[in-house]
Parts: sequence; C-alpha cells; structure tokens
Amino acid sequence: SPAAGEGKGMRRRYDVPLGMLKADGTSKRFYKAAGVQRVEEDDFRTGSRRSVWSLTLDGRDVRTPANKLLTLPSEHMAMAIALEFDAQDSTILPYTMPITSLAVSAIDQLSRSDVRKSAISDLGRVLRMDLITFRSSESDLMKLEDEVWGPLCSWAEKRYNTKVRTDLDFTGTEQAEELVSAVVREVTAVSDWRLTALDQVSRVTGSCLISLALGSGHIDGATALKAARLQEQYQADRYGRVEASGVGGHDVDHSDMHTRLAACWAFHRLLPKDACMPE
Repeated sequence: SPAAGEGKGMRRRYDVPLGMLKADGTSKRFYKAAGVQRVEEDDFRTGSRRSVWSLTLDGRDVRTPANKLLTLPSEHMAMAIALEFDAQDSTILPYTMPITSLAVSAIDQLSRSDVRKSAISDLGRVLRMDLITFRSSESDLMKLEDEVWGPLCSWAEKRYNTKVRTDLDFTGTEQAEELVSAVVREVTAVSDWRLTALDQVSRVTGSCLISLALGSGHIDGATALKAARLQEQYQADRYGRVEASGVGGHDVDHSDMHTRLAACWAFHRLLPKDACMPE
C-alpha cells in the first residue's frame, strides 16, 4: 500500500518511473509484460472526472519523468504504447518507442500553459514562412514543387478560406494574417495531445501546412515525407546521396524523418475524434 504521508501526485513505492530509463538504450528490461487498464482521474483543467486508459508494467502503474501517471485518452493509444514496451528485448531502447515519447511530451510538456502557448506561437511563426510556399528558380524542381506542394496549398486555401501566397525564394512575402489567424484559432482549440504531434511535425519539416494536412487526415506519413524532403530528394537524385559515415547522411536523415512522421500520423489516428479539427 502507499506509504503514509503520500499525497496526490506523489509516486508510490510500487509505481514504475520512466525517468530512470537511459536514453542510450543501456537500461535492462525489468518487466515481463505490459498491459492497459481503464481508470478514472480528475481533469486538471476542468476539475471534472474523466475515464482514461493507463499503461501498466507487470500490473504496476507507470509514471512519466515529471512524476505524472502515464494515462492515455484512448484504449487504442494505450495498447500501442504497451506494444512498444512489449517489443523491447533485453534492453530498453527509448528511440524505438516514438508513440510513448509523444505521449510523455503531451503529459509533461504541452500540459504546461507556457509550453502550450509557445507551441501555438511557433506554428504561426513557421506558417508565415512555410516551406511549401516557396518555389525554386530551377524549372525542373519548380515543376515538382507545383505537383507535390501545389495541391497542399490548394487544400489549405479551401480549408481556411483564404489565399496561400507562394514566392520564388525565402525572402518573399509572408503569409497573410487572415491565414495565420485562422490556423492559430484552430490549433488553439485542439487538445494537448494533438498539439504535441502538430508541433513536432512542423518542427521536423519546416512546414505548418504539412503538419495540418497530416493531423487532419488529408495526407498520410508517406505523403508528408515526400513533401518535406522534396528538395533534398531532387538534389540526391541529381547529384547522388551522401550515405551515413558516422555523422549522418541522406539515408539517416530520411530514416529519422520517416519514423517521426509515421509516428505522428499514427498518434493523430489513435486520438479520439476532435471536433475542433475536422478531417
């Protein structure tokens, strides 16, 4: 039973603290099986009771590095995280658990008002000079950009009922405030969970529009990857790839972004339907 004097939010002796896991993957696997269970908890913003799902390791509750219970908004997300834990071998490799990483970020970071405000601001900042709104002066590359990026810009224009400006270089005109304001209104209304994935995709790709299209279900991870790496892939196809040589290369960059985007796509799909961000 919990030790005497433990209060709300205090870790019990038999809870599992994720903060003990080493990022380099040298932590030994200490559990036999991961599971999920349905629990009731207080919504820290509204104070009302809500039903959520939690991860267990050999029946023990799990806590994040910030000492919060690892509870998830859907059974499917909890099961996905349990599968990531069950897939570990003799050592635990945190970098092979992207859904878990996103969930921990949502719980420990995006739940903080200052971090949430910063993430929303960053999405607006990236949108103003969005990657897919700039076109190369090289005709062959510009044709590819129009083919891949053009439909995404058209989708955004229809969704937000305002023009998406395109230009030939990164010194061009920023996006209109009407577009930025519409996007900021939308992302301000989404949950911490969805905002976590939107923020990560925007940071990884340099495109808020790719992130929004992925989050709404308009595109999948593979399409997002193609759009985000269009210019790099064009250069690699034309001049050759730089393979990994101890410090990274085109193959490492491609693999890392592929993993991140696929994880964020899955994370969005594992969340309950969000009325404030329709597909």
